Amino acid sequence: MAEVKDLVQETPDDLLQDMSDDQLSEYKDMLKQLGAFPDKVLINTLSMIAEDYSISFPKSCTCIYFAIRDLLLSKDVKPDCKLPLVYVIDSILKNVKGLYIEIMQPDIQKWMERVYLLLEGNELARTKLRRVWNTWNEFKIFSEEDWKSMGRCFTDEDDKAAASKKIADAKTKAAGIERASDGSLILTSGLRKQMQAVLDDVQADETNELKKVSLERLADINPDLLVEIKKAAEGIMEQDRIAGVGDESHPIHMDGLHDTIPQLFAELRSPLDVERCNEWEKLDLNYLNSTNESMQKLLHTVRTGTSAISPTTNSGMDVTKLLGAASSTASALTQMMDRFKMQDKNKGFIPFTAGPINCNLPGALPTFYRNTMISTQAIDPAKFTNEGLKEKNESVIARLYDGGLPFVCSADGRRFATQREHSRHLDELFRKNQLEKAMERTDERDWYTSEDMWSRRAVTDDEGDRMDTSAYDNAAKAGDIVDPRTCVVFADESRDKCVICGIKFVMNFDQDEGEFKYTNCREIEVLNDDVAEEESESMLVHVTCLRGLGSPEVLTIDQVL
Repeated sequence: MAEVKDLVQETPDDLLQDMSDDQLSEYKDMLKQLGAFPDKVLINTLSMIAEDYSISFPKSCTCIYFAIRDLLLSKDVKPDCKLPLVYVIDSILKNVKGLYIEIMQPDIQKWMERVYLLLEGNELARTKLRRVWNTWNEFKIFSEEDWKSMGRCFTDEDDKAAASKKIADAKTKAAGIERASDGSLILTSGLRKQMQAVLDDVQADETNELKKVSLERLADINPDLLVEIKKAAEGIMEQDRIAGVGDESHPIHMDGLHDTIPQLFAELRSPLDVERCNEWEKLDLNYLNSTNESMQKLLHTVRTGTSAISPTTNSGMDVTKLLGAASSTASALTQMMDRFKMQDKNKGFIPFTAGPINCNLPGALPTFYRNTMISTQAIDPAKFTNEGLKEKNESVIARLYDGGLPFVCSADGRRFATQREHSRHLDELFRKNQLEKAMERTDERDWYTSEDMWSRRAVTDDEGDRMDTSAYDNAAKAGDIVDPRTCVVFADESRDKCVICGIKFVMNFDQDEGEFKYTNCREIEVLNDDVAEEESESMLVHVTCLRGLGSPEVLTIDQVL
């Protein structure tokens, strides 16, 4: 009777109890194993362990949740490792539920906002975190009010984005830029084209194409820059209009010429400026010597004047201002002389990288002329005829090569207008070279007979057939690993694909026998089904494919394509 009481009081081994400290420690170790990669198998295992305690063990449920929560709030855990832990909580809420919903509901908002702040700068991770939060509302895990309070960090961010968008729309609207119903900017084709060209120049230094933005996206994130780009584009278009530069829709007509002059060879100066320049060219002046003397006199006056005049009196202050203007004039003349020296050194060409260019100033150059070497010599449009093209025009050649196509490819000598086109061409050449290296080449028949053929014994056709067909069988019987390149079969156009993988055989020319053969190939019998007329059929397969099936002696019809 006592033995029966002992059996009743004994606790069965399969009865589930609260999680022990050792089990909780193992669970924490499994959480740390996740790292930055959300392993689905490990997440499912953690969810199944949590499910065992989801109904009658609130203490164990609380310990499991706080084990995950402590890692989410811990400073020792890297931000990249936070998101997989959120996936564990998401899996428990959706698949396990039970006591975990009541335990997690009042506490999620604390770690959700903390994790969102830690993921600053990682927009992809923030988007995934928001997606998890949105699915909780789709699955109706929490009430609407509780769900919104948990994701207050997301709603606050949406409110800030909406306010910023209103401000951006107001700024763009004040600048005369309207938006269509689909969010696109309402701009004329010419203005949009010019604004896009200016934006491309601004983003020219950015090598990552994914980080470049469009005009519509720029209106949302930086409306002030969009307004500046619009002003610069309008300034360039105004200069083109004043200079008489046409476009595709408004060709230039001069002296009976009705052909559209390319924009690269169009004269940027107004007719009045061209006439004044021609008058100055007739004067015999030495700009360098006269400018140097003027600068020396101005600087000498500035040095002597500043040391002798006291700026305390009104007259002294006026003289100080006059000396300051003289100093600025000397600096301007110094820069001008440097440009003249460079022009004289380059035989009439001025590199505009020598000084900054403001697009809004009168006389500013269009976008495509920046950072290039431009000829200051005038171009006569009347020479764009069949006879005029026969004459050498150094200014046109300079604008075409140095100004229009300044970037030269060192590989093939091609020229490009922009650094981006040059880089794309180099990338294309690199990909082409890599592809040619990776391509498997076949040897063609030599023009002359090889030396080995003359120095060895001739092989009869029967012996050659026996060597070709028995190479694989002899090696297989000996238990050796066969080199697939030594297994060859005479080429057959009706059987040019492997019946196992469906890939065509590599065909090479045999110099000894004067025949084309398939390499990595052998013939095998394939058993047909009962409906077929013939019991079996000989087919060609890759030796490597056959080896993957265990190198059987025959194949069945269901093992081939």
